[in-house]
Amino acid sequence: MWLLRILTILLSTIGMAYGQDFQTSYAIVVGVDDYVSLGLPRLANAESDAGAVGRYFSAQGYQVISLLGPQAATKQKVEEAIRKIATRITERDRFVFFFAGHGKAKRTEGVDVAYLVVPGGRDKNDPVSLISTGDIMDYSHKLDLARHQLFIFDSCYAGLMGQFQTRTVGGRPQYDSETFLMRDLSTRQVRQYLSAGGEDQEVLDNGPANLSWFTYFLLKGLEPGVVSQRQSGLITFPELASYVQALSANPKHTPAFGSLAGHHGGEFLLLSTAQGSPQIPKLPSISIQTLRDLGFLTRSSAPEQVGPNIDQMREPIDLLYQAWMQKKLDLYLHQFDHDVVQTGRLKNGKTYSRGYNEIVERRRRDFERLDHVDVLKYEVMYQGSEDRQATFGVRYSMDFYWRDGKVTRERNINECYNVRQLPDEDRWVVIRNDDYQHNICYQ
Repeated sequence: MWLLRILTILLSTIGMAYGQDFQTSYAIVVGVDDYVSLGLPRLANAESDAGAVGRYFSAQGYQVISLLGPQAATKQKVEEAIRKIATRITERDRFVFFFAGHGKAKRTEGVDVAYLVVPGGRDKNDPVSLISTGDIMDYSHKLDLARHQLFIFDSCYAGLMGQFQTRTVGGRPQYDSETFLMRDLSTRQVRQYLSAGGEDQEVLDNGPANLSWFTYFLLKGLEPGVVSQRQSGLITFPELASYVQALSANPKHTPAFGSLAGHHGGEFLLLSTAQGSPQIPKLPSISIQTLRDLGFLTRSSAPEQVGPNIDQMREPIDLLYQAWMQKKLDLYLHQFDHDVVQTGRLKNGKTYSRGYNEIVERRRRDFERLDHVDVLKYEVMYQGSEDRQATFGVRYSMDFYWRDGKVTRERNINECYNVRQLPDEDRWVVIRNDDYQHNICYQ
């Protein structure tokens, strides 16, 4: 009895902390397989995708409106659901919109515009069947009182939904303090999105467990311990999005995520699946040729590769930041190849290039002068890999507290890392580091 009472208190405390006084959570999930009336191919898993996502949010306490199938998933009913929630929503609430179905891109006045395609019109070009980028922004505006909003699109060309806003291609920020997550990130206004493909990309329909590959990895990432090791089960949106991006990306499409108008620096927070929520099976072992032979339906073509081990590749970068926080010089230096090159740009505009010995000498002086370092955030963005080498972009914010009382504050600094796997070892090391860049590196 006492154990049950303690457990109840702990779960209540976690829920209160996670909710950060969120009063009500709403979700609209939309999924359509049957597009015969519009002359488009039938999809295999869109309704299954939306149903599974809806069950996840329902298990997390959201009030879920499910619009599944050609009769329910019309533009009219989507907008009715938006209006219904808009009459109730407050600044203490949050909102999620999920869509799985066909998408299209159309060039209008020299600008490519993305559309979610839904039944109800005469054909695929009828405005009644098209939910545009502008419509999505209008939905967001109607629900503007909501502190947090998240839009997820499992459809072709949905990357265009964020083309006029700030976008992040990849990323997995690390937050050392859950207090920071609760107190800071969850209290700021959030307007974020995640799409299965980029601006000009089709996406894959068939996948494991009667889901698309995108939705499969989305729900897989919400399993306990997959994305976040926090005991509370907390997952930030960029952590989940970057996991989905790394594992569901292939040469045909790469998931994109970022912020929409009205975003004020917070992060949408999720919880790993609790007992009783949807169980996502393990990814089956299946060859690429077998996938092709099965005749995957088109939200795209079959994936060319299973996602690489991103966590292993990025480990030296994570350990560099850990070394700063723990003031461990040996740990810091151990992450560099002895043939490493480190470049950067000073505040006066001058550039520098250092080898391993110069890095050792400079960092030894720095660590001796340091009192402590606060790593406020760092985002690690996977750019690609080939032949046992990989490239990552990083954006970080850090405060360096020196023993003489001075403080150096660095905010939103961009850098690029090239890493390689050591021969006959699992360990990866940094072979090049370009610091203080104007933009995050891209391959």
